[in-house]
Amino acid sequence: MNEVAYGSAVLPRLLCGTSPFMGAGQFGGSGAAWYHKFFNHPERMAELFIHFCELGFPGAHIIAYPSIIEAARLAKESHPLKVTASLLPDDWRENFEEVAALEPEVVYVHGSMTDQYLDRRAEEIIECFQAIRNLSAFPGIATHNAHQALKVLHSGDHPLRQESFGLLLPVNHLGWAIGGPLKEVVDLLGKMDNSRYPVAGMKVLAAGRLKPDEALRFAFQVAKVQVAAVGVVAKEQADQLAAICRALLG
Repeated sequence: MNEVAYGSAVLPRLLCGTSPFMGAGQFGGSGAAWYHKFFNHPERMAELFIHFCELGFPGAHIIAYPSIIEAARLAKESHPLKVTASLLPDDWRENFEEVAALEPEVVYVHGSMTDQYLDRRAEEIIECFQAIRNLSAFPGIATHNAHQALKVLHSGDHPLRQESFGLLLPVNHLGWAIGGPLKEVVDLLGKMDNSRYPVAGMKVLAAGRLKPDEALRFAFQVAKVQVAAVGVVAKEQADQLAAICRALLG
């Protein structure tokens, strides 16, 4: 199955990620080259979004910078791209209307905001959730520290336990960049109610440290991830990922 229920949304199991387009630090020297190739060239990013659509996985996870928003808009002109988006962290209200124009399926609080506010100022996150629901989108939180975020959410009296929302978090079988022991993270994920707190995985390939088939098998089968966002910089990489997902998911 190429699609799955994700809260109130229905998403492809595989999304085109956008970290390489931003030259994220985990990619080292390659990141700078990818940034120069993609970040200020929405048409190049849109080409890869469209390729995911043509492969039967019509979805992208975007970080809501103007050029990436424009890339998603270009792709949606000709293809039924489903968008999940992480709002920018400094002031999520500033680019909210730009994201809203894409009619996104899911909108996440950025990981930097989650990690700062989750255990101290949950009311700020709840306010953002309300705005997201007003778009008829499903709200979620991203985190850069899966271990800590899951521990906080498992606190019985945490305000967000009354909410329903998606989780976007690092998950890979190296335990790279997940913030704590891999076994504990997997155990905590296993205790989440996936109907109320569906999980999307990022950093699934550990910035290229893992083979895609092993990495996706772990994410979908062991960590019970429903959706994986994986960044690519070439159509051939997307072809490989799509073939693996079809083989794993049937």
